[in-house]
Amino acid sequence: MFNIFITVMKKDLKDNFLSNKAWFTLSFFLLCLLIFPLALGNTQYLDFDLSISAIWITTLFANLIALDQMYKEDYNDGTLLYFAINRVPLSLFVYSKCLSHWLFSGFPIVVMSPFCLYVLSGDNNYHMFISLLLGTPILTLIGSPIAALMLGSSVRGPILTFITLPFYFPIIIFGVMGTSEINSNINAEFYLLLAILSIGIILFPLLTVKILKAAID
Repeated sequence: MFNIFITVMKKDLKDNFLSNKAWFTLSFFLLCLLIFPLALGNTQYLDFDLSISAIWITTLFANLIALDQMYKEDYNDGTLLYFAINRVPLSLFVYSKCLSHWLFSGFPIVVMSPFCLYVLSGDNNYHMFISLLLGTPILTLIGSPIAALMLGSSVRGPILTFITLPFYFPIIIFGVMGTSEINSNINAEFYLLLAILSIGIILFPLLTVKILKAAID
């Protein structure tokens, strides 16, 4: 079973490296982040809390852009049907897709976030790194069943965005509050994010498997 997981992961990583979609997500994040200093004044640095919000908002939309293609190609080319016919556990497939999605739409942002925060505000805070490290996998896990639910829809992009955004709001709120310097109880939001991540690792992939099986049938 583990070999199947590794095989699917290698395929996804290879496809992402060779395609422009993965790099487009990171490019979108950086370009969207540039809008805030250009639009909010001529000062050298933005307010620290405003910079945190800007990074989280751009992270949200970068995740949404990558979410649209999460299962689409595997559904269209018959890969999902092949796995179902050969009784390959779809749970392994879903976990590998979630990990691959996070590696290309979440992990690079996590690594770059301290540098981006320093460039925008002239200050740095390791809490930004921790909040994104906990929050970005949750965004991927929440989006996974919604991306599966939208398979076959001709207007999946706009609908996917409108359905997913309300579920992302609590994660954004906890992430921003946990990073803010004015928050005296700074660990509380991190504990909440960690609890959501722990539950989401089990719940959302299982829900995605149910939806994918219904889509195949």
